Amino acid sequence: MRSRRWLTLGIGIKRYLVLIFLGTVVLALALAMFLAYVYRNIDVPGPAGTVIWYVTLQFLAHPFREITVGALGLLAVGAGGWLLVRSVLSVVVDPNDDLAEILYQSRRLQRGPRVVAIGGGTGLGVLLRGLKEHTNHITAVVTVADDGGSSGRLREELNLLPPGDVRQCLAALADSESLMHDVMEYRFRHGAGLQGHNLGNLLIAAMADINDGNFERGVNALSDVLRVRGRILPSTLSNVRLTAEMSDGSIVRGESRIRAAGKPIVQVFVEPRHALANGEAVKEILAADLIVLGPGSVYTSVLPNLLINDIATAVRASTAVKAYVCNVATEPGETDGYSPSDHVRSLTKHVGPGLFEFVLANSHTRIDLAPANGARLVTCDPSVQVELLDTGVQAVLADVVNPADPRHHHPAALASALLDLCAEASKQPAALAAVGAGR
Repeated sequence: MRSRRWLTLGIGIKRYLVLIFLGTVVLALALAMFLAYVYRNIDVPGPAGTVIWYVTLQFLAHPFREITVGALGLLAVGAGGWLLVRSVLSVVVDPNDDLAEILYQSRRLQRGPRVVAIGGGTGLGVLLRGLKEHTNHITAVVTVADDGGSSGRLREELNLLPPGDVRQCLAALADSESLMHDVMEYRFRHGAGLQGHNLGNLLIAAMADINDGNFERGVNALSDVLRVRGRILPSTLSNVRLTAEMSDGSIVRGESRIRAAGKPIVQVFVEPRHALANGEAVKEILAADLIVLGPGSVYTSVLPNLLINDIATAVRASTAVKAYVCNVATEPGETDGYSPSDHVRSLTKHVGPGLFEFVLANSHTRIDLAPANGARLVTCDPSVQVELLDTGVQAVLADVVNPADPRHHHPAALASALLDLCAEASKQPAALAAVGAGR
């Protein structure tokens, strides 16, 4: 069963095997022509001639002589090729791995769409974890407005861009995800100066320092070490701070303080207001096939990216399929009582309409959320769908909830729903009512 992958179209193996076979046939033909010439024109006398008579199988009648020689040749070529490949690959691939399956999956991922995911926090990590099973062409455009915990301390002490959201993306896109998640998320519980720090944050800080303080080069270097699939780019390389105006008119500065304020948010903005976008992030957005906003905190994870100059402009200018992923549950202190249309209104209020065409919302409503945490299910009923259509946005419903953690999305289900949406939108831009209907 494992060997059948060698016959799969598109993995780039059969064409080279055929070429090797044809080359071997030509060489064999040349050798046969030479031997035929020697056999017909040179007479070897004595014992040497007897040896040649036996070696060339002249005691066998035609065509059994040719069949025997051909079978021996095929056996030798097959055995030699197999032993050579096994010997070379033994130092590259684990003997227990299925090489054909590895090649097949690699080719499949290389043919995947170019996806740009914009956001931060846990939601972005969940999305990336699902996407990496479908494509290698992933770019995470990540907020750098975090100022709490380990990230905030490193930001203040080392004048470093906050690494927390980048760390979660590295763990999600790493080749050995389960191991890397434990390593990157490990938090020191003791030690002067170390207590409270994530190991992943310290690794990013170290790699940035090794690269002459260049945060982006440090992240790229660590990505190579972890064999990360895709790219992780800060939305800006400037030292920005998130600020919010609350419902009582007060101004709260700092992402961590906004979360803790416990007041309805009127609007958020970044300081300095004219921070420049990361040019590499803009290029990736313009080249994307699919742009995904969220999931994640609309005010503290998604909007901090879109409020950077040229990020929202690039999203609007891109010809990609563009979708906003609405959270499965509300976030206490930030989006209490929000429906999908409330989430969309929050985005359009800050960056204007026309940023995306679709909203992906969860269709699984029979979920029991623990009442103690204050989160409530975000539902997209027909009236909400009509509200969204009035704003030029189409709701696409899919069962994307994670049964093990009902407040969040399931990585595989979310990625599949988005890629199905992308495929359908690319084929039928004006007819997507059926997308997600069977989910």
